[in-house]
Amino acid sequence: MSSKGRKRGLSSRAERHQAYQMRTDMSGRSVSEESRAKLQDLQSQLGDLHKSLLLETIQDDIDEMQTTLSLLPTDIESLRGRGYVFRNFLERKLEVLTNQWEETSSRVSRDVPRLTRELQREADEAESALHQAMAGGNVHISRAQNAIEALEHRVDGAESTLRAMYETLQQNVRQTKAQIEEIAWLLDELAQASFRLYPAEDPIAASKAQLMETKKDGPKGVLYLTDERLLFEQKEKKATKKVLFIATEKETVQELILDVPVGQIEKVEASQKGLLGRKEMMRLLFSPEAILDEALLRLRGTDNETWAGLIGRVQSGDIAKERSRPKEAAVLEAVRNVPTTCSTCGAAIDAQIVRGMREITCEYCGTVIRI
Repeated sequence: MSSKGRKRGLSSRAERHQAYQMRTDMSGRSVSEESRAKLQDLQSQLGDLHKSLLLETIQDDIDEMQTTLSLLPTDIESLRGRGYVFRNFLERKLEVLTNQWEETSSRVSRDVPRLTRELQREADEAESALHQAMAGGNVHISRAQNAIEALEHRVDGAESTLRAMYETLQQNVRQTKAQIEEIAWLLDELAQASFRLYPAEDPIAASKAQLMETKKDGPKGVLYLTDERLLFEQKEKKATKKVLFIATEKETVQELILDVPVGQIEKVEASQKGLLGRKEMMRLLFSPEAILDEALLRLRGTDNETWAGLIGRVQSGDIAKERSRPKEAAVLEAVRNVPTTCSTCGAAIDAQIVRGMREITCEYCGTVIRI
């Protein structure tokens, strides 16, 4: 039976239910108030189950996955076109997901009609039992109740059986979509940032964050991690005028207030603070050459352990394995040709070069040497 035919069948059942209700009312003198209330509950329960017989929630899940998978190739291509070079696993992941989808959707599409037919047969039996119960009698009412409860269990079981076929795939599709959305948000924020990346510097991740200047307060903005630096840009609206403690005028404050080469991060401590450990806190300890000794950041909407791991992978160079294309040869050559003497005073330069450094300051004459 077609989907349209099945829906007509469900409508006719609903009409018969109304007729049952009329008969129940007409026979009210021979049916107790308690039995009549029970019959009305069973009728309502069966009516609700009719909405589930077509397993439309399953079909909605399948349609959602199909739509998402059809858009992911274009989304990934767009990220690459905008200059994002990391997470090269996305292309391979999409290929695997597509293959799994073809197999899974075929199985689900095959089983949905079969299970729907079985459920409709049981629904007919439950309707028949309810029809007999309308005449009254505890035995008939009990049989109708058992039949409707059995149908409910069968509907739940059918949905669980089908959902088990694609649940893992669904989770991975949604996770991949979320990863792509995170990267798109990173690139959108960078496009609006008050600073610019170095010519060959590549962004890796970003998160909403708060730089804690006290235990409870500090500027809010965006934390960025690139293959060279860790940056925090304050980006928030501040009240410029208040009336009775209510802000009536605001201005957006946007300023880069933390800029540290990843090579100057000596230690990353991730922790959970606050009620039930809901605050993702990350404490950074910097080397003596850095512009400050340490920083405490509260991350929002992300996991601090993940960020600590990312920083470690950038420092070790392991993150390069995720590149979709290699770093430009000219950039690598520039790093190898770091000057050993000051171009102004001729003093020997003995500065330690760490990942992310783009300049050296001569300790003797103060000349800034670009590298």
